[in-house]
Amino acid sequence: MTLEDFVKVIENADRLRILQDGKEIFVGFLALLVPIHGHGGHEVYESIRRAEVKKFRAVPEIRHKKWEELNLMRPLQPEETPEFSFSDLQMNLYYTIHI
Repeated sequence: MTLEDFVKVIENADRLRILQDGKEIFVGFLALLVPIHGHGGHEVYESIRRAEVKKFRAVPEIRHKKWEELNLMRPLQPEETPEFSFSDLQMNLYYTIHI
């Protein structure tokens, strides 16, 4: 299956993390990557849309709310609102795609 095939079965609001040869090339919402799903699209998509999806995982990201104050590892997208929030933790779910 290609990346182009894969993005047809998920939603605009889904968060993606795309890795190529172990290197992160995109992190964000599907709507920001694919022109037909969002507004304008992303130039990276054109270069990778026909790439074969080698591996796919739904990966939760759980971080402490005060990660910066406590010198902890930063979230993938610290400026984004978490999908779930607990008393001292926040969680986002990313579809991690290896191409």
